[in-house]
Parts: sequence; C-alpha cells; structure tokens
Amino acid sequence: MFPSSTAPYPRQDEIDADEDGVGFALRMATRNGITFNELARQLASPGHLYLPSQSVGAIALMFGCTPIRLHRAFVQRYFRGESYGAQFLGHEFQRPYFLRQTRPQICPACLRERTRALAAWSICLITACPFHGIRLLDRCSCGRPVCWRRLSVEFCECGRLLTDRNQRIKQADPRELVISSQAMYLLGSNHFRLRPDDAMFGVFDGISIDTFLRLIWVFGIVTEGERAPRAGCISRILPTSDASTVCCRAFDRLARVIGATKNVVEIDVHQTALEALRLDCISRPDIQLVESLAARLKCNSRRGGTSIRQPNRQFSLFEECND
Repeated sequence: MFPSSTAPYPRQDEIDADEDGVGFALRMATRNGITFNELARQLASPGHLYLPSQSVGAIALMFGCTPIRLHRAFVQRYFRGESYGAQFLGHEFQRPYFLRQTRPQICPACLRERTRALAAWSICLITACPFHGIRLLDRCSCGRPVCWRRLSVEFCECGRLLTDRNQRIKQADPRELVISSQAMYLLGSNHFRLRPDDAMFGVFDGISIDTFLRLIWVFGIVTEGERAPRAGCISRILPTSDASTVCCRAFDRLARVIGATKNVVEIDVHQTALEALRLDCISRPDIQLVESLAARLKCNSRRGGTSIRQPNRQFSLFEECND
C-alpha cells in the first residue's frame, strides 16, 4: 500500500545494474527538486537516515524504474531463528553488520565520473575502489560522516562536493584492493566481475560472498597476541579505516595459510567466529574451503587453550594453488 501522496514524478529513469537502491532514490529525488528529508518523511519518517525496503514499490512508481531491479538493490532484513539475516544484490548475508545500511561509503572519483552511488560501497569490507586504486571514504573533509540524508548524491550536508576535486584522497593498500576486487567478483554481476591481481585469491572464486566476508573477518579482526577482538568492534559497522586494517591483516594471514609448505600454521584468528562459520556453511564449495582452512590452523583459541586441527584430504585445494 503506497502513501496517498505517492504519484509519478516528471523526471524518471531506470536504476543502473550496479547502483545502490537508496542512492537511486536520492539521485532521482534531486532531479525532481525534492530533498531526501522530504522523501523520507513521505516514505518512512522524518528522522529516517535511510529508506526501508518496504518503500521500494512507492519509489519505483515515483521514479519509473523496474520494481524487481530496485528491490534487489535494497537491503532486505529478515528474522531467522534467533538472529537476523539480510538479502542484498541477490545474495544472502548471515551477518547484517557487514552491510552499511545507514552509513554508506563513496569513491570520490567514481562519483565525479558517474554521479551514482554504487551498491558495492554499502558492503563494509569493500574498502577500496579497484577502478581507481583509492580508499573509499565514509567521512567528508568537513568531518561529517557520509550519510544518505544529504543535499544530493554528489554533495555533503555541508555543501562540499564529495568528488575527488574536493575531498582528500588516499591511495589504497594493495592488500585491501585484492580483498575488494575479490568481493566485487563474488557479487556475481558482470558489472562487478573484477579479477584481483593476486592469483592466490582464486581459491575463493567458488564460494559465496557471505562466506568470503566472514573469512576476512575471522582472519582479520583479532590483532597479534590478542585473546579476543577489541571491545565494541563485534556486531557493528566498522569505520572504513578500521575495516581496511582488518582486510590487510586478513590478507597477510590468509597468504601464510594458503602458501604454507607445512601442514599446520600457527596463527591468530577469531576461533569462535570460525566455529560459527563452519556450522553455518551450506554449499559444498563453502564447506570444502572453510574446512580446508580450519584444518591448516593451529589457533590460539579465543576461549582459552589451543585448538589444533589435523590435516585432511581437503589440502588438495591449496596444494593445487601452490604448484
């Protein structure tokens, strides 16, 4: 049921295949001379920082896009058992805190070239733009967090352009570029399929995006010598700079495990999160890869003590990679 004031606006367009749904609504609201605040007031509430998935039908009617394409580009949260999950871009996410629903990121160079908010920027552990080699931003140079309640796709609330002409740009670490490229590859659309430069990460080609992100989290969230992750960093959206650190740390540790000549590698990982991932995996490629990694680890358990997994036949995954 649409709000009574919902009606088609004069300027209409189709959502791009790689465009974020809320970003599309912001772009089209600006083209039609209304603010995001006005749109949120009509479709959600005056204080809403984003547009909920329930507003998809109304937005499609207002701005002329295909409802099913728009629905796919919105985060769809749902309750499953004792926890929440989400769907986004046709993929299942068992940890919704990997999705930046209220605090998106931007690539200032992409924003200047395309004036679109890309859907991939809403995934927490995608921290770099493989097209331009730069770190994504989650804050304007004025200090404000990037949010959907802004003047337009290209402008911050402060009035500054969010493009690379007005923002401080930082080159991305090569390791986070590999992680971001692989994550975009796993999103599956031709618009996202980018091959990372590091061929080592080809072992992750057949798994789900959810399992890949959770592996990066497992291998990167714990610092060297920690018995547990830092307080406050679990189950919340990390700032882009912190997420970048997690990605780089995970890259180094995964490289050690995949490239190791010995059967067992001693390394710090979040053991509890690894056990949860092993229980959650459903598809054969996901199970096979996670078990292969777990079997190679001699972990300092986050629950105390030491966990050593014996080698198994799944090592062939990595032996092929190392040949």
